[in-house]
Amino acid sequence: MNTSHKDLIETLRKKKALSMQDICGDYVSHSSYSRFVNKGQTLAIDKLLYILRRMDLSFREAGLFDYNIQTSNEDKVLMAEVVASHDLKRMSETATLFASKAKRTYDIYGMLAIQLRLKMGGETADQQVQALKDYLFNVQNWDFKEMYLFTFIMDRMESAVILHHVNRTYDRAAAPYYLERNLNLIILIEKAHFEFLKRKETNHAQNMLDKLEILTINRTFHSVQGRFTISQALHNVLKENRPEDFQKIERLYRNFIVIEANIYARLLQSGYQTLQSIYQLPEINWQVTSDQF
Repeated sequence: MNTSHKDLIETLRKKKALSMQDICGDYVSHSSYSRFVNKGQTLAIDKLLYILRRMDLSFREAGLFDYNIQTSNEDKVLMAEVVASHDLKRMSETATLFASKAKRTYDIYGMLAIQLRLKMGGETADQQVQALKDYLFNVQNWDFKEMYLFTFIMDRMESAVILHHVNRTYDRAAAPYYLERNLNLIILIEKAHFEFLKRKETNHAQNMLDKLEILTINRTFHSVQGRFTISQALHNVLKENRPEDFQKIERLYRNFIVIEANIYARLLQSGYQTLQSIYQLPEINWQVTSDQF
């Protein structure tokens, strides 16, 4: 870890008037953070990324940490390539590689390995699903890690199980005026909303959308508000078949490209294309050229 990174984090923390508790939450101990800042001790990548997420960095500020972000992205690109190959042997080898890099079962590399095993299908996926169930359903109060892990297997859960765990977590953790503490809860609810749309369970999907609207009351978090707007547009397209919402979805995608939030644009495209085959939605031109910026 470069010493400049600890200096950057401390500078930005003070600039944003954030306390140590604000950025460390319940995941990074104060002693670990103090050793990182004061003694230059290495901070695990999952903890570093957790802190960066809670600081709500702008794209310019996040760019200061390009080295760490790029290192993580290279592994994610590798995983995407392996999954696209449908080569079970290569998927198994890559999962083993990621697992060897993991310091803990559920750190960033551990989660990459888990996702690959789930993609492999068959007995490997069944064993991984069972291992996640054994862990998740024995944790009383889910934190960000458990919320994220549940999204991996949500499509294999009964609707009643999804509702139970999402509602329980929402009732305990939702705090609309402290949105930076709820980003993983928003991801969990977004995933549930999408899953219920896939299943054509519109009442449950509406329930999830209502929760998202409450959580996005703080309009200063533009990326989160944009994601809610997209979820709402998709919901309206499927429920009310409003033609104007097709144009809105395409426009939102291009807007995200313009502000360099490519990850959100790709998630939007993937979600729309999945629902497209279920609801016979029209094609959208996803190509964005410079003259459209």
